[in-house]
Amino acid sequence: MKRLISLVTLMALLVGLLATGPVSAAAAGNVDLKAAISIAKAAFDFDASNLEFSSSYSENSNSRKLWHLNWYSNSGSGLGINATVDAATGEIISMSQWENTPFPAKKIPKYTREEALKVAEDLVKKLHPDKFSQTKLLNVPQNNFYRPVYNNDIYSFQFVRKIGTIDFQDNGIHVQVDKNTLKVRYFNLDWDTSTSIPDSKKAMTPAEAKKIYAEKLGLELAYQMIYPDNTGEPKLVLAYVQKNSNNPIDALTGKIISPAYYGPMYGAAEKYAAAGDSAVTSYTPTPQEQKVINESSMYISSEKAMEALKKFVSIDSKYKLDHSSLYGGYRNENAAWSFSWSYNDREKNTYSYVSGTVDAISGEVRSFNVSNSEDENMQKGTPKYTKEQCREIAEKFLKEIQPDKFSNSEYREQYYEAYMDLNTVRNYNINFIRKENGISAPFNNLNVTVNAHTGKVTGFYMMWQNLEFPDSNGVISLNDAYGILYKKHDLTLKYIRMYDYKSQNGELTIRLVYMPDNFYGMIDARTGKFVDYNGKPIVEADITAFTDIAGHKAENDIKLLVELGIIDEAEDKFNPDAKILQKDFVKYLIRSTQNPYYPIPYAAGDNSEYDMYYENALQQNILTKKDKSPEAAVTRMDASKMMVKGLGVGFIADMGSIFKLDIKDAASITAENKGYAAIAAALDLVDTATGSFEPKTELTRAEAASMLINYLKVEKTPESPLASDLPMRLPAAR
Repeated sequence: MKRLISLVTLMALLVGLLATGPVSAAAAGNVDLKAAISIAKAAFDFDASNLEFSSSYSENSNSRKLWHLNWYSNSGSGLGINATVDAATGEIISMSQWENTPFPAKKIPKYTREEALKVAEDLVKKLHPDKFSQTKLLNVPQNNFYRPVYNNDIYSFQFVRKIGTIDFQDNGIHVQVDKNTLKVRYFNLDWDTSTSIPDSKKAMTPAEAKKIYAEKLGLELAYQMIYPDNTGEPKLVLAYVQKNSNNPIDALTGKIISPAYYGPMYGAAEKYAAAGDSAVTSYTPTPQEQKVINESSMYISSEKAMEALKKFVSIDSKYKLDHSSLYGGYRNENAAWSFSWSYNDREKNTYSYVSGTVDAISGEVRSFNVSNSEDENMQKGTPKYTKEQCREIAEKFLKEIQPDKFSNSEYREQYYEAYMDLNTVRNYNINFIRKENGISAPFNNLNVTVNAHTGKVTGFYMMWQNLEFPDSNGVISLNDAYGILYKKHDLTLKYIRMYDYKSQNGELTIRLVYMPDNFYGMIDARTGKFVDYNGKPIVEADITAFTDIAGHKAENDIKLLVELGIIDEAEDKFNPDAKILQKDFVKYLIRSTQNPYYPIPYAAGDNSEYDMYYENALQQNILTKKDKSPEAAVTRMDASKMMVKGLGVGFIADMGSIFKLDIKDAASITAENKGYAAIAAALDLVDTATGSFEPKTELTRAEAASMLINYLKVEKTPESPLASDLPMRLPAAR
């Protein structure tokens, strides 16, 4: 943290040196430095009496005048505050404050999200009342792309700007509030006012937009490669996916627009394996090893591989071979030879680099790339070849190098090319995706790079795996897929912010577009459910709103575990009074013990998920293999043992002779469990208000939730060093 503060301070000083200075800045804006400091301190009510201070001033291309204020500590406390104030209007633009926190945040926050939201709303209403009235609170879905982690010590709120009834997703106000102090830790205003906003009255109708979406973007039935479990083995599934996932439709012109430039997707990365000598032993290879050994006998020589590559790439005697290697196949791919050559004539200032890969079994050229000074020197002025002409060149090339695969592929438009400056474009990447059984397989493709000035093919890439493709029997229709999509993620009007990369200064523009509302992932073509790219059902926050817990004594505990991401059932019922099964208790407990920086991958309710949690429990010694019984009910003693081990003090609990249980039913607790019962009671993990432990009583799901909340309240801090003073805090300890 000290290093971070030093960097912040250094940047502040640098900006200050580059700025016009306090005198001219005060004259240029309506708010001088003294006023800016007063505005910032009044807005966030912080004590800066013992802090160092620096400031800087800046003006950007949009004529925005900003004061940058920095308070920081040199005492080692790690306290720091940054604020930005608009020098023309006096508006608070941003603020962040931090301090060193040597220990993890508390697992159970002192304040609720609702209490923090009120703080955030009150602040925004005070600082920007007019703007706040033009926003809505963004409800971030708790799905596979977002999962709260209990050790995060802030609540985050995003107020999205609305223009009329339409969201402007790139504008708004972001506030972060400390969970345990209700102090505002971060504030940021992002609000465009100097750019014209398209008139929504001129937008096409949703029906017209959906017609364009279906024709040019939209859904298609496609094979998808997913990785559903921890083995890393891929699986082919059929799903309805967007052809071009991030391309909105201009609501005024109907054109497909691309917010950014993206290169072609080449599929899975290749894994390299270094070859080396090894001693001969009597070791019997595994089946996987034997498979590779058998395949290696079929590898072509490096000379034959070079010969295959030179049919399509000119490599004469002036080139030097820089690299040659053979690397193993990766997931349904054969091994491949890899080469690179170069020449460099410093006197003539000419050079050339060539690289390529060749399938070591089939002898097919998988890829090559050529770059040289001759072609680069010709890349000036208006290109000689159009995109359409380059596509014809690419198709002619593919018919020569891969006629069968080319006939089994389909050209896929890349809409980012529409935003390329045709007067400066150097190359076109022409992309063809694989088709099997008439169905797209976009993770496999043929890609050709054609120089727009010379018409030469300068690059080729092929990803074409050896796969068995399932048939499409039993899949839902395309119309049904659209119905499912629009019911949940309708095509809606939104304002987005874009930069015109053709203009010299990257001019900012605001566009009115149609795009699916928060649609990520894909639709399973057999079940019709939304799934992520691991094939797991997407669970959203509003789904985990249980209808059967209102008024239950454990209602708040259950809700808190949902908010922390520990409970994530997709159903609308929690069944609080049903017995909790071991597999669910283990899942919740492991989610409660996980390292917040390395969370267990989020999944939704299948056997592989439970296996993952059991594996983690075994690694942490929370359970042994003989204890595993997924469908068994969990007793109060079972839960106590798992929790005490989860806290890392099982070794103390195993010293049963040091404990004396002062409870009515102490005789019903075995000697090996005595320490666990004593610790669980001392830490209030289990309720012994009746004077009894009731070790064999089976827990309900609600009781388990309350025990987990008690578990999360146990803090390992200097103020309560759990392991060191635990015996002293146990009831009637000897």
